Amino acid sequence: MNLPKRALWLVALVAMLALIVAAACEDEGEGEPTPGQTEGQTPGAELETDHGVTDTEIKLGMTLAQSGNPSAAGYVTISTALKAYFDKVNTEDGGVCNRQINLILEDDQYDPALSLDLATKLATQDDVLAFVGNLGTPAVTGQVDYINDPNLDGDTSDGIPHLYLSTGAAKWNDPEQWPWTIGYIPDYVSEGRILGAVANERFPGQTVGILYQNDDFGEDGREGFKSVFEGEVVIEQPYEATATEITSELANIRDANPDILYLYSLPLITAQAFQYMQQNDWHPQVFWGYVNAPALVGAIVGGEEGVEVGYQRIAGTISTNYLLDPVADAENPAFVEHTRIMQEYGDIEPTALTVYGQSLGELMVHTLEIACENGDMTRAGVLAAAESIQGYTSDLYLPGIEVNISPDDHFAIQTLQPVQVQEDGSLQALGEPQSTE
Repeated sequence: MNLPKRALWLVALVAMLALIVAAACEDEGEGEPTPGQTEGQTPGAELETDHGVTDTEIKLGMTLAQSGNPSAAGYVTISTALKAYFDKVNTEDGGVCNRQINLILEDDQYDPALSLDLATKLATQDDVLAFVGNLGTPAVTGQVDYINDPNLDGDTSDGIPHLYLSTGAAKWNDPEQWPWTIGYIPDYVSEGRILGAVANERFPGQTVGILYQNDDFGEDGREGFKSVFEGEVVIEQPYEATATEITSELANIRDANPDILYLYSLPLITAQAFQYMQQNDWHPQVFWGYVNAPALVGAIVGGEEGVEVGYQRIAGTISTNYLLDPVADAENPAFVEHTRIMQEYGDIEPTALTVYGQSLGELMVHTLEIACENGDMTRAGVLAAAESIQGYTSDLYLPGIEVNISPDDHFAIQTLQPVQVQEDGSLQALGEPQSTE
């Protein structure tokens, strides 16, 4: 059928307008993610997922003691801070990969058998993408084989990312045996060596008595110290992880009359040691491991007299650190922002443990962002993202502290700053940061 020239002209005009509108829409949408695509991905690329990730959610799991063992349960603040930070990311930053982080917490009571049951539950029933920050050497020991090989058939390809453990047992850095497990904090053997070197430098020729927890945690810290200490070890006293009272062990050490008391113990036991020293007018030079946050130990030691009194009683103790100090760094902009996040999203006041919890969350978010940018949010993709991290740092870390991970090196932080506790609870640096590699 032949159309009039006027009709043909109108058809051509409509076609031209349609092309103009389409081009304009393309320009306006440039850079916008298409459905199934997220910011940081190649345009048109789909996000690969397998477990724990939907279009709106990323599920993570964490096991730690919230009850049961009194000393280990003091670390529950870490999970509160971690969740507060994730809530901040969800609310203010839009989550990660346009998805909200859902952290599922389970109370393992520092018990290896219960830890295994809860890890199984998180992996199978909750179908989490990854674990983050699981706490406690005995508890993690109970779950590590299952998480790396869920069906225990010797094939670890079906493992689950077991990231940034809140335990520094040296055994975690074993990618061949446990390829899905990565520690966050410096290992206890290396910390022991650093503290032993400080003792040699500052207290040459003096004797030491050692109190240590009778498990991988305590034995690692003891062996590291002894491997470099040049003085005489006059006595060693182990205590069981389930112990709640250590008077006899402390009496034995006091009878040996060491110049230095080396405590590789958890905060409740460490505080008991200071209470014993106060009651018995005993004043050796004390060294302790970084698991003992001064605010927590000081609060227990001070009791009804207050944390300020506790600080005075623990002053002079030598330890290590890698994070901002809540007392000395209170005006640091990063700590001010940390305080806001903790108060607004966790309804808690900042402490060394909340700084730790947020720093842990920051590294996990960074890992998920890398996986998102790679377009691979599978369990294997998240592990690969973690193993690619080099030169990462946080505003909450001390100067000189950074994270370097590779397929052959599964410890995140491997630098420590020797410090001494002051009468106001702050930490004074002793020399330069020391590498543990």
